[in-house]
Amino acid sequence: MTIQMEEIEPLLRQYDLTLEYGEEVNSKVMKIYTNKGPYVVKLLPNSIDQQFLHSYSSLRQSNFNQFVPIVLNRNQQLISHYNGQNYYVSPWLPNEPEDEREKRHQYLFQEMARLHKQTEQNVTLLGHEVSKHYETYVKELEENKAFYEAFVEKCEQKLYLSPFELQAVTYYIEVSRAIDFSIKKIEEWYEKMGEKETSRISLTHRKISAHHFLYDQNEKGHFINFEQARYASPIDDFLLFITRIARTTPVQSDDCVNWFYTYQKEYPYTDEEMLLFLSYLAYPHRICSLIKQSHTYPYTELEKNRKLVKAYWQFKNIEYVVMKLSEIEERKKREAEAAEAKATNE
Repeated sequence: MTIQMEEIEPLLRQYDLTLEYGEEVNSKVMKIYTNKGPYVVKLLPNSIDQQFLHSYSSLRQSNFNQFVPIVLNRNQQLISHYNGQNYYVSPWLPNEPEDEREKRHQYLFQEMARLHKQTEQNVTLLGHEVSKHYETYVKELEENKAFYEAFVEKCEQKLYLSPFELQAVTYYIEVSRAIDFSIKKIEEWYEKMGEKETSRISLTHRKISAHHFLYDQNEKGHFINFEQARYASPIDDFLLFITRIARTTPVQSDDCVNWFYTYQKEYPYTDEEMLLFLSYLAYPHRICSLIKQSHTYPYTELEKNRKLVKAYWQFKNIEYVVMKLSEIEERKKREAEAAEAKATNE
C-alpha cells in the first residue's frame, strides 16, 4: 500500500486546499505545498483503529497541546476516504532544532512525562485481576525457564552441537538468572499490590522516538503518529522504547538511564510500577521464544544462529539498563530508610 500522487489533488478538495506540488517522504507520507502553506498527507491502513481517533479526543480534553493536530475535513472528520483508502492531513513542522541529541531526548521525555501526567486516569481493579496476572506471568516465566533447561540438557547429551545449540547452551546461565530476577520483582510487586483497589493508566504513545517528536518554528516540540496510542500503564512507553533501541550491537546505554530519570522527575513511577517495570524489562522474552521455536523455524542454521546472537545482544543491552536502575533504586531506598531512622531517633 503506497500513497499515490494522482490521488492527492482530489483528496485535498475535502480540505479546500489547492495542490501546488508534493514531495514523497516515504511510501505512506507525502509533504504537500498548497495555497495555504505546507501540510503532510498520511496514508492509513484500510481498517482504522478506533483507539487512534479516541486518542486525539483525550489529548484535547486533557489540555496537553504538544502534539501535531489532525486537520478536520469539510465534514469535520479526522479521517478522509478517497478511492478506497483512508488518509489524514496535518500541518508540516520545519523540525530544524539546534539541539544536540542529548538535549533533544531530555526534552522529549519531559514532554512524555507531561503527556502521561495530564491524561492520567484511575481505574478500578476488578475481582482477582492482580492475582490472575501474577499467576499467569509467573507461570510463563517458569515454563520458559524449564523448557530452556530441558533444551540445554538435551544438547549436552550430544557429541557435536550445531552453532545454534552451542550459543543456546552458552547463554543459558545468564538467561536463567534474568528470569529469576524477573520472578523476584513480580513477587515483590504482587506483595505490594496487596488489597489495592485502583491503578492508574495514561494515554501511551507506544512509538516514542526522536523521529516522532518534531519542532515547530519556535523550537517547541510536538508529538506525531498516535496511530498505536491507547490507555495503558505509563510504564509501557519506556518498556517499548528501551526494547526497541536495545536492538543494536552491545553498548552500555547510560544515556537511556539518564532519560529515564528525566522522565521520573516529572512523573515518577509508583513503587508498584517500578517493580513491574523492572520485572518486564528484565525478562529475556526474545531469547526464550527463539529457543522454544527453534525446531519449527523455516530458517537455515546460519539464520537461526544470527537471530539468537542478535537477541542476546539486545538482552545484554537491556540487562545493563536494568542493573543500573536497580542499583539506583536500591540506593534511594537505603537513603530513605536511613533518613527515616534518623528522624525517628531525633
